[in-house]
Amino acid sequence: MNAIPMEFWLSLEVLVVCFGIWRVSRFVKAYKMTDRGLPIEDRIEEMVVNQVENKVLSTFVTRDLLMIYYLFSKSKKRNVEKKDAYSLHKKVGYGGMVVAFIFVLLLEGVGVSYFLHSWSKVAAWIHLVLSIYMIVFLIGDFKAIIRNPVFLSQETIHFRFGLRMKVEILLSNIGGIQSGKINYENDKKRKDVWVATLLEFEGPDIEIAFKEPIKIKDGIGREHVTRKMYLSLDEKDEFMRNVNTLVLKNEVV
Repeated sequence: MNAIPMEFWLSLEVLVVCFGIWRVSRFVKAYKMTDRGLPIEDRIEEMVVNQVENKVLSTFVTRDLLMIYYLFSKSKKRNVEKKDAYSLHKKVGYGGMVVAFIFVLLLEGVGVSYFLHSWSKVAAWIHLVLSIYMIVFLIGDFKAIIRNPVFLSQETIHFRFGLRMKVEILLSNIGGIQSGKINYENDKKRKDVWVATLLEFEGPDIEIAFKEPIKIKDGIGREHVTRKMYLSLDEKDEFMRNVNTLVLKNEVV
């Protein structure tokens, strides 16, 4: 069997590079056409949605672009009052856990790749690349969590859970908010319940029930019909008190 000529591989590489440049130029053009008044995260998402028709692929591309954005961008102050923002990472010491996860991934990535190298160089490189990707994802996700606390406006709760999901909850659609310890054990396995906690073993502090079900998109683009949401916040008592006040205010209006 004749070997494939070097000219073929060079031509293929040129085509791949040209296609990549063309796609990047399309993304840049689409980004410039987005609303400049939107946050950068929303502009990136709108750009990808306009360029990628497949919902699942669009979700992955958006997540990876946001991961790169958070990894290299500096923290920016948002135009929001401090009393309207509620963090979710301090109480559980998530920052220290992320550092520990990264350290384990570094050791595991280098060690396993070294042993795989004697069996298959390709497998070793694939494992190393996946380990690096996981480290980059953890850093980007943690920066996204820090820079995007839960925002409470007069009509909406804006919730962006790192790189994993985001949702806007209308206060007019909240049927009740209470401690997350009351019904969680009975509700946690229900398909119409969404649990938003940083750590799987972390018990949620807050339960939010909706009058009408909402749709929440997960990390791989699937939509889940949700009637109740559980979450944990550092300032849980203040958050619940302010939400109840705004809900009552909107009902009066």
